Order: sequence, then structure tokens, then C-alpha cells
Amino acid sequence: MFRQLALCFSFASAMCFSTAAKARSLQTLRIYKEQYPRVFFFRQSEGMAANGRSTYEQWEETFGRLMGIEGKVLEEEVPGRSIRNIEFFTRFKKRHPDQLVLLHFNGNARDPRYESGRFFAGHWIYYNGAKILSDVPAEEDESEIRVSNPALFRVNMGRYRNANEDIGLCMLDENGRPNWNISEQAQLISIDNKKKTIRVRRGCYGTSPRAFEANRTYAAAHATEGPWGGKSHLLWFYNYSTKCPRDKNGRTCSDILVGHLAELFGTGGDLHFFDGLEFDVLHNECGGRRRADCDADGRADGGYFDGINTYGIGVVEFCRKLRGRLGEDVIILADGHSVNGQRAFGILNGIESEGWPALRDHRINDFSGGLNRHFFWDRNARPLAFNYINHKFTQPSGRPGITKRPDVPFNIHRLVFAAGVFTNSAMCYSFSPAGGEDGLLGIWDEFRMGRADRLGWLGKPLGPAVRIAAKQPDMLAGAGKDIGPALVKKLSGPGVNFSAERGVLKVTAKDRKLSRIKFRLQDVPCKGQDLFVYMTANADHREHYPEEMARLVWVGIAPDRGGLIQVEPAQTDMQLRGKNVTKPVRFMTWCNEKDFSSGFYFSEILSERIDLEFTIEGPEPLRISRLTVHAHPDAIYRQFERGLVLANPSPRPYIFEPAKLFPGDKFRRIRATARQDTVTNNGKEVSDKITLGPRDALFLIKENYSN
Repeated sequence: MFRQLALCFSFASAMCFSTAAKARSLQTLRIYKEQYPRVFFFRQSEGMAANGRSTYEQWEETFGRLMGIEGKVLEEEVPGRSIRNIEFFTRFKKRHPDQLVLLHFNGNARDPRYESGRFFAGHWIYYNGAKILSDVPAEEDESEIRVSNPALFRVNMGRYRNANEDIGLCMLDENGRPNWNISEQAQLISIDNKKKTIRVRRGCYGTSPRAFEANRTYAAAHATEGPWGGKSHLLWFYNYSTKCPRDKNGRTCSDILVGHLAELFGTGGDLHFFDGLEFDVLHNECGGRRRADCDADGRADGGYFDGINTYGIGVVEFCRKLRGRLGEDVIILADGHSVNGQRAFGILNGIESEGWPALRDHRINDFSGGLNRHFFWDRNARPLAFNYINHKFTQPSGRPGITKRPDVPFNIHRLVFAAGVFTNSAMCYSFSPAGGEDGLLGIWDEFRMGRADRLGWLGKPLGPAVRIAAKQPDMLAGAGKDIGPALVKKLSGPGVNFSAERGVLKVTAKDRKLSRIKFRLQDVPCKGQDLFVYMTANADHREHYPEEMARLVWVGIAPDRGGLIQVEPAQTDMQLRGKNVTKPVRFMTWCNEKDFSSGFYFSEILSERIDLEFTIEGPEPLRISRLTVHAHPDAIYRQFERGLVLANPSPRPYIFEPAKLFPGDKFRRIRATARQDTVTNNGKEVSDKITLGPRDALFLIKENYSN
């Protein structure tokens, strides 16, 4: 009876959630409340909705248990996703107006079978192509075409090595440039290098076969990615470059894509009730397996002209246009875990990290880079900021395109979850724990206080995450806090000027044409294996680039001064071979015109003294107001209203003393569910000292908040 009444109440609430009164006020979403951890379901919701074997009620029972859902409901990447998913996701939002509903949408490319007719043939990215040397009749089915260079085309390619490239055919204009106004799309069937011919299937993807004249016609392969599923197709890359050809109405590829998304999210659109979207793989660099032709002149350029990345600039301008069309009450996110991710800081609300710190970093070696990325986006996202970690790890399976899930211990999972709450990031997961007795998809104990099953159980943060290392003695004896001549004397770099004024170090390239500034802080003393570098800096934005595009910075240990560590193949996403491998160690951060503090933790120092090496994109000035070095692991804690989270990224145990940190407070462990970590999460009170194992984290409850 109670369940029936609840369903009736939900239905009545849904009726109140009309188009005219759509809840696009993001502050009403539970996931924006200061109730940590903030968690939602990822694309499992999409798959279960699409499979057709479950009713809406069964699906809702599974995915209504957190703070929202995200998934694909369109056909831009995976066929069949719109059949039930639009209906299920929309119905879910109407019944749960306080829960987040996000679209997952490929930002790089789309299946040409999905709405490709909206785009002009020149809106796609092609590789440089070949001249067609024989007349091509307007015939149905297949044609054999003689070309100047068949080596420009590929068969048995793509993720699974079983796809052939799609080919654009077009006329050449009077200057010998491709004219995509007179064109046709085709599918490559085979290549005969001896005869210098390609065989293609004609009139594909909504186009009709045309007649083409020898030596006045051009064939080019589409730049593609994927396919991202066994039933999926190669995806054609959008041309975001500012050099993108325009259609007869003067519109670029970005204009068409913005218009399509605005139509979907607008009044009466299929996604009208959605809270926003996340662009999967929206890159800063032009994609593809070889250099592409972004200005359609028949020559490879990779999107760079006079050294300027017009593709990356175009991605930022696309995000700006979309924000203008969708407004402030629609969440717009994009991938940001890679250094090749988009750089639309201040335009997007935040990022997804697909795997944290990276998909194959199962040992969390890039702890520093992962934190820097999320802290920077939390500071520089558009209000209301919303960043999240999609908890996911993969490893090669030995078969093309197929990955498998590695065996990861509970401590690694906890360390990822701790990074989420430290950086104000929400969490979802593709790496699911074992399901419970109810038979539903499993939920990680740290997300809901174990057996207590309480969302948002940590409550409000009582302050930012505290990095204990930064409070330890400075190995530079204060030279990096009170910056002056003593620090400048320790710096060196070819073609670099250093000056200190009013406690700020200014680093400038002598040659304004340089692509980067590179310099060293020499002869840094070390004490033991741990070294934590803390830097507060800002930088001028790069000339010719939008102000939103922050600059990439690397900080590492110079390899000729002991900056090599021993690495097992399982410890890195690099393809290493052998047991005794060394590699240089460095970590990234972002830098823009606002001061930002970054941390860099090196856990396997082999020398008593090292050189720190700094690299920043572009020749424009970098200003450093703090640079301190500490012989201590990057142990972190954060206190909440109802709990405490501790993290030890070191490969060695670390002792926390909560009694000294929080006098008068008592803490206990959460009580695990039966199939998760019942040893660590045993529900017991913790002592005044807690020894946290290597690469581990711990979620604790305040004693007065019962479990």
C-alpha cells in the first residue's frame, strides 16, 4: 500500500513538472547540495534502458538510488540508443526533479548515419587525398577508381582492425583545391596498389552517385575514430578549426552542431527536460591517425597554421557559441583528464575524468596531476561548477580494441574516492562493486556509509583539503616563500630571463617565437625518498589564443640529476617491457592569469640532491609567488560535518593522528556491506593514531553520527 501511495505521489509530482515550469534551476539538484560524497549512476543506466529486457519500473528501481543518471539517448555513436532511452530518461526526470539527468554525447565525431544530412560535406575533417586519374561514371553499387596515390587509403583499420575507411569524392576548383560543394560520399571496399586503384561503394550516407572527370576530381579519406562497439560505425570527425570551410549559407561545422543541440534542448526538443550534457572526447588537437587537412586545400596541416592551433581555438569558440544558445541553466561539461582535452575554462561548468588519474593508472602514479586538473577546474569552471570522476580502470586484453577490467584492490578504489571529495568532484563509476542481496547494481560502501545506506553522509565540508606536506619545513630554507636573489641564483635555462620583484619570480623567454619556456631549479636538497613541491603561479595567456585557454605546465625531476625511478610495467600506462625499467617523472598542471597552487609529489627519490625541471607552453611570462620543497609524502585529509577522509598516496605506510588534528572528536570506521571490504570498514572506533597503508584512503564517521 505504501509503495502504491509513493508511486501516486511521484506521478502527481511529475504532472506538476510541466514544460512551462521546467526545473532548470541547477541549485535545486541534490547533487549540487553540500552533502558529500556526491554520487550518481553512469552509463549502466543507458545500457539497461536500451536492452529491452526490463520495464521502466525495474530500471527506475535500480537507478533511482543515488543523485542522478548519465547516459546516451541519441544515435551519434551507439545505434539503437534513442529507441527507449529518451523516453526512460525523460520520465525519470519528471518523477525525480531533484536528481541530475545528463546526456553523454561524443564531442569529437559522429556516426554519419545519424543526422549527417544537416552538415555540408566540407564540415568533416579529411586527410590529404589523391587526384582521381580516370573518369568516374554516376553508377550505382560499386566503382573501381584509379588514383594518384592509393597509399593514402586504409582497409582493416579502426578500433577492431576490421573496418575500411569512408571516402569523400569531390571536384577540384580552378586552383586545384577540393570543392566539397560538388561531392559524394563512398565506402572503401579494397585497394589495389599495383593497379593504383581503389574500389568503393557509391552514393553512401544520403548522397547520390555523381559523374566525375579525370584529373579534375579528388578522393580523400575521412578522419575517423572508433567504432566504439561491435555494432557501431566509424565516426567522422567534426571540423572545429577556425579554417573550416563554410556551406553556401556561410555556416561552419560548429554552427550546425550548436544549432542541432540547441534544438534538442530547446522547448519541445527531445532533451528539453535534461539538465545538461557531457562531451566525451572533445579534444584540443585535431584527431585521427595521421595529420588532417582542416582548411580543405588538399594538404595536411593538422589544424596548425603559422604555428597556431586553429582546431583548439575552434573548440573553445564552439563551446562559447553553445553556451550562448543554451544559457546558464544548462550544465555543459567535457572530458578533461587528458592533456589533449579541450581548454574551455570559464565556459564549461567542468570536466569528466574518465578513469582517475588515468584509465590504465591502476597504482595512482599520477596522483599529483590528477589532483591538479580537478583543483584547477574547480577554481576556473563556469558557475555552477560541476566536475566528476568516472571511476574506471582498463588494461589490454591482447585482442584489438578489447580491454578488460584489472584486478584492483579496495585501497586503490578508496584513494580515487578520496580524490573526489578533496576536489569537490562528484563521483560515478563504470567499475562496479559486487551487487547486494537485492540483486541490484552494486554501490560502493564509501558512497552511502556502507550498511547504513545514507547518501550525502559526510555532510558539508568544514574547510578545504589539507596537504600535510606543505606545512613541513621547506628544503629551500624559505627562499621560495620570500622570493628574491637567493632563488634566482639557483635558476637556469637557455634563452630564459629571470627576475624577482616584490616577492614574485618572473620567468620570460628571450625569443618571443619559442614554443615553450624550459628552465631548472638547481641543486635541490632531498632527505629520504619523498619530495613534495608546492608552487603558486600565474601566467599571461598566449598571444593569438582566447583568454580561456590555460597553458600547460610540467614540473619534474631532471633525468640527468637522479630524476629516474624504478617502474614495473603494471605501474604505468606506458608500454614498458622488462622488469628493470626506469622512466623520467614529471607531473602536469594548468596555469592562467589567476594565481593557482599546484602540488607535485615524487615518491621514489634516488639522489641526495636533484634539479627540478619546469616546462610551460609558449613564450609569454610566467610568475611564481611561492615555490617550496618538502621532504614529506603528500598525505591529505579533509574534515566534514559528520566525518573525516584521509589519504596516503605514498608507496609506504603513513601515520595520521586525528586526536592531535581534531582534539575532542572521535571517529569510527563505516560498517561494510557483506561483499566489500569488511576488514578495513569494520565499524570500529579508531585510535588516536591511524596507520594508513600504501596508496590507501579511509572514510570515517564522527562518533556522534551513528552508523
